[in-house]
Amino acid sequence: MRAALEALNYLVADRVIESYAIGGAIGASFYLPATQAEYLDVFVFLPASSGPLVTLAPVYDALKAQGGQVEGEYVRFGKWPVQILTDANALIAEAIREAAGTDYDGVLTRVFTAEHLCVIALQSGRTKDFARVMLFLGENEVDLEALSALAARFGLSDRLTRVLNSAQGGSK
Repeated sequence: MRAALEALNYLVADRVIESYAIGGAIGASFYLPATQAEYLDVFVFLPASSGPLVTLAPVYDALKAQGGQVEGEYVRFGKWPVQILTDANALIAEAIREAAGTDYDGVLTRVFTAEHLCVIALQSGRTKDFARVMLFLGENEVDLEALSALAARFGLSDRLTRVLNSAQGGSK
C-alpha cells in the first residue's frame, strides 16, 4: 500500500488532484481491527475544469507514470488495487476536506474521520455498512455526539437510530 500512497501524494504535489482521502474498508481499518478488503478506496478532489464533464484519465495516466498498472477500474500497486472515486456528493466532499492526517509505514496519508466513515456507511445503506457502524460503536471509535450531529446534517438520523437500537438489542 505504501507505493500507492506515495503515488497519490505525488499526484497532489504535481497538482493532478487537489487532495485525497482513504475511505471504505481500508479507511475503517485505521480505526478498527483489520477487516478483509480487496481494494483501496481513494476519494479525490479534482482540479477545477472548464467543462461540464469530469474525467479521471489524467489521474489514471499519472498513476501509471508512478508505476501503477491499470486493471479495469483499478490501478494496481503491488498487491493493492486502488479505486479512484470523486467527491460525488456533499458528504463525501466534506469527508475529504476534514480527513485526518496519519502516518502509514512512514508515508503521510489522509483518512476519513471515523464519524464520516460511519455516516457514509449509513448513506450507502447496505447490511455490511450498518455492521461496520455497529463495530465502530462497539469499539468506542466514534464520538457519538459528533456522529449524531453529522448524521442529522445529512438527513441520516433515522438510519443511525436504527443502528443504535440494533446495537442495544432494540427493535425500533
